[in-house]
Amino acid sequence: MGQEVNQHTILQAILELSKQMQDMKSDLQQQIEVVEKRLEAKIEAVENKLDDKIETVESRLEKVEQNVSRKIDLVDAKFEILSRDLLTTKAEVSMLQQVK
Repeated sequence: MGQEVNQHTILQAILELSKQMQDMKSDLQQQIEVVEKRLEAKIEAVENKLDDKIETVESRLEKVEQNVSRKIDLVDAKFEILSRDLLTTKAEVSMLQQVK
């Protein structure tokens, strides 16, 4: 009878340990889920910030591009005017040289 009690006590201890391990596993799983949700929220927040910053940079880049394009058009127009003036001046010099 003493051995049966010991076996019964050992079996109860094993069952209790098994229950405690299941509880620990459940607690750990819940903690993992909480951490995963927090990570997902933080990742989403970082992605949103990056998207906002990318949009801001793209907008600035577009403005700079437009500004550079306007300046290039202005320089192009100035070259065209200078070319015409130079051509006219050369023509006048040529005419004066022919008169001599």
